[in-house]
Amino acid sequence: MISQAANKTMKKTFEKCKWEELTILFGLERLEDSQMALEALVNTEIELTEYQTHELKRLNKLIIKHFLDWNEDELKMQFISPLLHIVNYHDSEKYQPFSQRSMQMHQEEKEIELSGVVEWLLASGKQIPREPFFFLHEYKKEQGTDSDPLGQVLAAMLTAQHLNKDKNRVLYGCYIMGKDWYFMALDGKQYQSTLAYNVTEYDKLVKVFSILTHLKDLV
Repeated sequence: MISQAANKTMKKTFEKCKWEELTILFGLERLEDSQMALEALVNTEIELTEYQTHELKRLNKLIIKHFLDWNEDELKMQFISPLLHIVNYHDSEKYQPFSQRSMQMHQEEKEIELSGVVEWLLASGKQIPREPFFFLHEYKKEQGTDSDPLGQVLAAMLTAQHLNKDKNRVLYGCYIMGKDWYFMALDGKQYQSTLAYNVTEYDKLVKVFSILTHLKDLV
């Protein structure tokens, strides 16, 4: 749990954050039913090119074969990175992909400080991420962990919401547990996440690819 000494700021790193703690501390509401913010992200379909179809089928075979034995770096380098390469987030002047970037926020009225390293994010800026928009965190283990990937991504999104000039901007996120991808939306004080997209199923991998591609439009 997050503890606080008398008259001292609570300090928590992203990796230690739990979604329920953050919900209480920041007065959030976790939505169960599908809402417009998340629907805008996931309700999309695209027509694949021949190249995209070939590469997605190749990646699908890889994840089926290796999702139980890859460690986190192997999952990132051999599946996630190639998938993001196919999406191609380098074709816009409005945003750039960034990796392993530190973020920190201090909310004086609540005396809370959150800090950590974001695995991967889309943000405006060339060399320095300025206005973050989308966060991605990967975690290899299927089960048996005390970590809370949803809490980690939510902490990064709350930090970005606090730092961004546009406080009303909807922020999106994704956390990955082995073969399963979960997408999130944070809209003001409300947040929600999808059920798992199991990318060992080819149609679910295509759906994930469609969502990641649609992010370029939402930016």
